Amino acid sequence: EPGHLDQLLHPQFKDQKSPTYKDAVIAHGLAASPGAAVGQIVFGSEEAEEMAKQGVKCIMVRQETSPDDVSGMHASEGILTCKGGM
Repeated sequence: EPGHLDQLLHPQFKDQKSPTYKDAVIAHGLAASPGAAVGQIVFGSEEAEEMAKQGVKCIMVRQETSPDDVSGMHASEGILTCKGGM
């Protein structure tokens, strides 16, 4: 189906059934978009921006996102929230 092409273009983990993968996963969530992300955890937009400037990949973790977090979202490899947001 043509709509699935977008999903193939996003990063994904190779072997999700391997024991190595299962031991390394620390959280699961509902995907707002397809793909996978790996990086150091940060808890705010400013911290995400600073990490990106240093070339460090990060995942922004928030209770929920707000419009104030947009710059941190762009700087992050991924975003993990409890409630969603925006």
